[in-house]
Amino acid sequence: MTKTLTIAALVAALSSAASAAELGWGLTAGAETVGEYNVDTEIMSLTVEPTIGYTIQPIELNLEASTLLNVYEDEFVDATWENLPTLDFRASKGLFDNVEVYGEVSYDLEASERGDVVIGASFSF
Repeated sequence: MTKTLTIAALVAALSSAASAAELGWGLTAGAETVGEYNVDTEIMSLTVEPTIGYTIQPIELNLEASTLLNVYEDEFVDATWENLPTLDFRASKGLFDNVEVYGEVSYDLEASERGDVVIGASFSF
């Protein structure tokens, strides 16, 4: 039990919420760090997802690019870029306070191929 509590405290300390810094000229940069411990498999993992964004004014069209990087999975992951990451791209536009339309696509650098193109809308309440 002590091991589980120690790992849970470590995961909580290494995790952070997503937030973006305003760089000016419509550019933003940020990252989300997620630390998890699977109690059943006893595997601890840590991922980092850096993100860069740009807002086209005056129509307020948000463009975003990000990639998910594995840092730790029961041991530190080899960071020599043996396996290239997948880049995720998203464009979104808020229509109302609670309605957003978006389009997204990914590109796998390892396989040199595009992922599915997804167009959708979300409604928040």
